[in-house]
Amino acid sequence: MSIITIHCRLVASEPVRRHLWHLMTESNTPLVNDLLTQVSQHPDFETWQRRGTVPEKVVRELCEPLKAIYPGQPARCYASAILMVTYTYESWLALQQNRRRRLDGKQKWLNVVKSDPALLELSSTTLEAIKERAQTVLKQLNIEPETQAASNPKKRQAAQQQTQSANKASPMTRLFEAYDATDETLNRCAIAYLIKNGFKIPETEEDPEKFAHRLRRKQKEVEQLEAQLQARLPKGRDLTGEEFMETLAIATQQISESVAQAREWQAKLLTRPASLPYPIIYGSSTDVRWGKTAKRITVNFSGIDKYLKATDPDLEAWFKTTKASPFQVYCDQRQLTFFQRFLDDWQAYQANKATYPAGLLTLSSAMLAWREGEGKGEPWHVNHLALYCSFDTRLMTAEGTLEVQQEKLAKATRNQTLETSDHELTEHQQKFHQRNTSTLSRLTNLPHRPSQQPYRGKPEILVGLSLGLAHPVTAAVINASTGDALTYCMPRTLLGDDYHLLNRQRQQQQQHALQRHKNQRRGVAYQPSEAELGQYVDRLLAKAIIQLAQTYQAGSIVIPNLTHLQELLASEITARAEQKSSVVEVQNKYAKEYRQNIHRWSYNRLIEAIRSKAQQLGITVESGFQPLQGKLQAQAQEMAIAAYHARAIATK
Repeated sequence: MSIITIHCRLVASEPVRRHLWHLMTESNTPLVNDLLTQVSQHPDFETWQRRGTVPEKVVRELCEPLKAIYPGQPARCYASAILMVTYTYESWLALQQNRRRRLDGKQKWLNVVKSDPALLELSSTTLEAIKERAQTVLKQLNIEPETQAASNPKKRQAAQQQTQSANKASPMTRLFEAYDATDETLNRCAIAYLIKNGFKIPETEEDPEKFAHRLRRKQKEVEQLEAQLQARLPKGRDLTGEEFMETLAIATQQISESVAQAREWQAKLLTRPASLPYPIIYGSSTDVRWGKTAKRITVNFSGIDKYLKATDPDLEAWFKTTKASPFQVYCDQRQLTFFQRFLDDWQAYQANKATYPAGLLTLSSAMLAWREGEGKGEPWHVNHLALYCSFDTRLMTAEGTLEVQQEKLAKATRNQTLETSDHELTEHQQKFHQRNTSTLSRLTNLPHRPSQQPYRGKPEILVGLSLGLAHPVTAAVINASTGDALTYCMPRTLLGDDYHLLNRQRQQQQQHALQRHKNQRRGVAYQPSEAELGQYVDRLLAKAIIQLAQTYQAGSIVIPNLTHLQELLASEITARAEQKSSVVEVQNKYAKEYRQNIHRWSYNRLIEAIRSKAQQLGITVESGFQPLQGKLQAQAQEMAIAAYHARAIATK
C-alpha cells in the first residue's frame, strides 16, 4: 500500500478568506494549544509515555469543557483539534521511545564492555583462554564469526539475515541476553570480548588509545541522548508572540541559574515564531464535497459553509443566490487527473448514496491549511489557502480497488463475527453492528475504475542501492542468479540533464550553512533552507531509479537499512581522510570539513521517495545492510546479491 499526498491552491473571495483566517487563528489554534498543555499535565501522562501513545478518547474528553471557551466552531474543527493533538503526541512519543531504546542500549554496552587488561584481571586467565571460550559461545548461539564469513562476501549478508530470521534476534541481542543469563566470570568476559569486537575474534592486539577514544565517543552519544530526552513538550504555535516577549523580558532582566536554562532561553529566542495557524483535518472522505463550474473544479467542506452563513449575512445571501462552492481548485496538469478522480467519485457517490461504498472513495483524508506568502498587508491577503489530499494509489485502478475491497471485507467480516457473539449487545454495540452490516452490503458494489495490468519483473534481476556522501545514491542492476552486474548508475547518469540541480543543491547547502552560522551569531531567528529543491532532486532520483528497474524488468529494489548509516558514513570519511594524507593532523582537519556534509543529505526522504514510487507500480522493495567497506558500486552489488540469497534461503 502506498499513501501519497498532493496539494493545490484554493482561491476564494476576500470575506471567505478573512472569516476562515479568524476562525483558525482566534479559535482553532488556541484550542489546540490548550489541549496540548492539558495532555502533558494529565495524571496518566507518564503511563502514556511508557506506552508510546495517547488515547484519543481522553483527548476528546479534555476537549469537551474547552468548547465553552472557544465556542462557535464547526464540529469538524473540534474533531480536527483532537486529531491534531493525538497525532502530535504520537509522533513526539515515538521519537522519545526510540531515543530511550538507543540510550538503554548504549548504556548497557558501556556497562558490559571493558578493555582487554580489565578482562584479564577480572577473569584471572589469559587472552587465549578468553578467545577459546568466545569461540564456544559463538557455536552455542549459532553465530558465524566474521573472520569466517568475510571469506565469502556475496553470501555474508545472506547468512547474517538467515541467522537473524531463524533466531528472531540479532547476534548482538543474543550476546547481551547470554551475558545476563550467565553468572560465570569467564563466560561473561568472553561475551564482553565478543560484544566489544562486533561478535568476531580479532587477530590483532587491542590499541588502548583507540579503545579509550571509542569509550569516550560512546559516552558523548549517551550525553546527547540524555539531553534530547529532556526536550520540551509540544506547546503549540504562538501566533501572538507572547512567549517570545516573555522570554526576552526574563532574559534581559535576570541571570540564568544554569546552563540548561540559558540554552532554553536561547532556543526560544532563536526559534522563528509561527505565523500560520494549525490546519483543519478532515479525516473522512465524505467531509469534502466536490463540484465543478464551467472552468474549474470546486470544493467545499462540511461545516464551513454553515459557519460562513452564520458569521456573515452577505455570504448567506451569496450562497442562496449562486449555490456554488466557496473554494476553487488551482493545480498543475499533473495533479489535475487526481482531482478529477475525486470529483468523479463524489458525483457517483451522490447519485447512489444508498449503495455506493464510501470506503472505496479514492480520497482518504484532506487538510485545509494556509501557506506562507510574501508581502505586506492583512494576513488573509498575504498568505493563501491550500488543500492537501491523501489517497491510496491502489484505488486508482480496478485491480488495486479489488485488493482494497477484499481487505475491507475481511475486516468487516471479523468485526461482524465479534459483535454477533452470544452475549446481549449494548446500545453502542448495536449501532456499530448496524453500521458494519451496511458496510458489508455496500462493499459488494465495486466502483468503475480503469484497468491496469500489474507490474511483473524477473525475480533474479535486482536493483541494489548504496548511499554515500559524494554521491547520494548509487544503483547497480544485478543478475543475482549469475552474480553479474548489468549496469551501474551514478547520480550523473540517473539525473541526466537535471544533474545541474544536484550541483545547485550542494551550492545552496554550503551557502545556507554559512548564512545560518552568521544568523545564529547575530541572534537572527530566520534560518534558510533548501528543502524544496532537495525534495525535488530526491523525487527525480526516485523516478530515475524506478525507470531503471522497469527498463531491466527488475523484480525488486534493495534499499539500505539506515540503522548503521552513521557508521557507514564515518567509515567513508575515515577512508577518504587516510587517502588524503598520512599525517594525522591533516586527516583530522579533512575529516572535520568533510563531516559537515553528513547532515546535509536527507537519506530518509530519498529512501521514502523511492519506496513510494516503487509501491505505486507494484515493484517489491527489500531492505539490506550496506557494507562498510568498498566502492559504492560494489556495495550496491553486494547488497542485491545478499538479498537474493536471503530470499532463496527463506523460501526453503
